[in-house]
Amino acid sequence: MTESRRRPRGTAAAIGAGALVLALTTPSAAVAVDDYPSWDDVEKARKNEADKRAQIEKIERLIRGLDREAADLGRVALERGEAYHLAQDALETATAEADEQYAAAEAAQRAAEESRQRAAGVIAQLARAGGGDITATLLTSSAEDADRLLERLGLMTRVSRASAELLRTAIFDRNAAEQLADGAAAAEDERDERARSAKALLREAEAAAKDASGRAAERRKAEATLIAQLARLKGTTADTERGYREGLAWEREQEEQKEPPADPGDGDSGTPGAPPVDPTPPAPPVTGKVDGAIAFAKAQIGEPYRLGGAGPNVWDCSGLTKTAYANVGVYIGTHSATNQYSTMAAQGRLVKISQIKAGDLLFYSSGGSASGSKYHVTLYIGGGQMIEAPYPGETVRIRAVRYGDLVPYAGRPTG
Repeated sequence: MTESRRRPRGTAAAIGAGALVLALTTPSAAVAVDDYPSWDDVEKARKNEADKRAQIEKIERLIRGLDREAADLGRVALERGEAYHLAQDALETATAEADEQYAAAEAAQRAAEESRQRAAGVIAQLARAGGGDITATLLTSSAEDADRLLERLGLMTRVSRASAELLRTAIFDRNAAEQLADGAAAAEDERDERARSAKALLREAEAAAKDASGRAAERRKAEATLIAQLARLKGTTADTERGYREGLAWEREQEEQKEPPADPGDGDSGTPGAPPVDPTPPAPPVTGKVDGAIAFAKAQIGEPYRLGGAGPNVWDCSGLTKTAYANVGVYIGTHSATNQYSTMAAQGRLVKISQIKAGDLLFYSSGGSASGSKYHVTLYIGGGQMIEAPYPGETVRIRAVRYGDLVPYAGRPTG
């Protein structure tokens, strides 16, 4: 689109603004450094059983506080990142719509000009036959004056039926061209609004990701000392305590759900406009493509999470899944967990969690709801494991499937 195109105010939204709204949690306040016990405090507490129990409880409370803060920040980063991806999808849709509208308007303008020239030829003939030199009047008059002039000419007895039709066509084509030009300008206004929205959401998502990454580093440093102190008080090892607390609090909550979500009733995919889920057993995945996608994803293990990352060496969750399947020639949707779920639903490729196989896409949403936005997507690799780009401050990794927040449908890109 060129800068010369008109941009009037006020348009109807092409895509519902509600698709861009996510309920975002507010991170909890940071734990005050002054609350941390010193090593002297730990050694003193070891001499008295009551003091030791109290110090253990305090340290565990501090660790839980660090966990919760990091968990909140991590979830906010994922949710705001998904909000940005949805806004980017809306922008791309609005841009395509504006381009189509302008192409239609330009075609209509060319048709109107051709009709105008044909009508001008008729008028010129009338002028030579004694109707006066009115060609210039038509070509230079205002739209309202031209309408009246053409209507008058259309009623002249010297104008044949075919000539009158040419005049009516000229009026119709010109009006149609003006309407399409207005629609194109409105579509560009919509595109500009989507661009502003996407830019604002990108800033929010980047700030959330930066905050989560920075706090993750601080948390690991503070937690290392607290875990060592806890091990000293409990007579265990730091490795034992660290292993018990591996992962963020919300991940551990997800892991506490030991069973997969119950299979939903046949039919509803939770996605408006998507066809019902087929209750018959799904076709098995295409082994070659699945193996290629999994191999690609595994090759990225250890590479860092970054909002909007889709390679070659930084990733976010939907960037990893999209690129892994694109590497084997399979389209799974846009760079958005929500869109990838919607794409699988629209293609009739959703399967119940009880039927998952290696290569399927696993989706996470608040409460495991099949409707609404999905804040995370992973690639199931079989054996109860998945590969994922988890959240800011972490790297691509393999983990056991977490059942909490797991949507009861998976996506099967092949088969």
